[in-house]
Amino acid sequence: MRVALLHNPSAGGEDHDAGALREVIQGAGHELVHLVGGVGALTAALHEEPCDLVVVAGGDGTVGRAACALSGWKVPITILPLGTANNTAHSLDLSMQHEQAARSWHRARAVPFDLGLISDGTVRRHFAEAVGWGLFPSAIAKAQERGRGESVGHTLESDREVFRAVARASSPREYRIELDGKDLSGAYLLVEIMNVPLLGPRLPLSPSSDPADGLFELVLASDAHRAGLEALANGAAVTGPSAPRVERGAHIRVESSERVLHCDGKLWRHGGGGRAFEIDVDVGAVQYLAEGAA
Repeated sequence: MRVALLHNPSAGGEDHDAGALREVIQGAGHELVHLVGGVGALTAALHEEPCDLVVVAGGDGTVGRAACALSGWKVPITILPLGTANNTAHSLDLSMQHEQAARSWHRARAVPFDLGLISDGTVRRHFAEAVGWGLFPSAIAKAQERGRGESVGHTLESDREVFRAVARASSPREYRIELDGKDLSGAYLLVEIMNVPLLGPRLPLSPSSDPADGLFELVLASDAHRAGLEALANGAAVTGPSAPRVERGAHIRVESSERVLHCDGKLWRHGGGGRAFEIDVDVGAVQYLAEGAA
């Protein structure tokens, strides 16, 4: 296969280099046509010389940005996971072993992957994994203050501890929410619109999420779900009354007075006062190469 490689050398433990990735790809019998370090350079290279496959070597941030930039393109994407959580790769059941992954590309097939579209009436952007308000944006901000851990495992546990601490300390906030015309307004600790099962430091917030079904999972956690959120951060399966509420749908409207939300783990800050966001599914916007699909 003719491959374009997008490599983020700062992902995860930063113990990887472009030369090693080149050897993995070529050793599996593929031709490396492009090696780029940014999404803009990737799309420019593909315009100049198309390829059979885009390989993203990086973490969830790089993977999500590449997927959003390639919305509507016909070229499939796959991942050589290098990040801390690697939520998209885990959600697609992709191999964490690079050599094994590269050898599988010959027999794999492309499968659709939905993206989300979120708009506040002025700014409109794609997202690949999740957008949300409340607890998780607060946890992102706290984790950024703390900084990266000494290793991938340490960073994951540190980020989970931040999530637990914020879950214990947060107060519910009021949101006006409509899901496919259904009123779900209320006071919540956490509001997340999920396209994949995992959030942040690999928290299984929405295990039923399928990024190829044309629907989102809207996860709502009130004060009654506080213990369940802490349990998720401890790696426990959460069922029963403590599990956050999950609703499914294709069009969501969220109105909030908060000045910050997150979009694929990046904080999105805006002016104060009430602001309404419209969120829709961009069905099958990109394609991923699924190793297990023959």
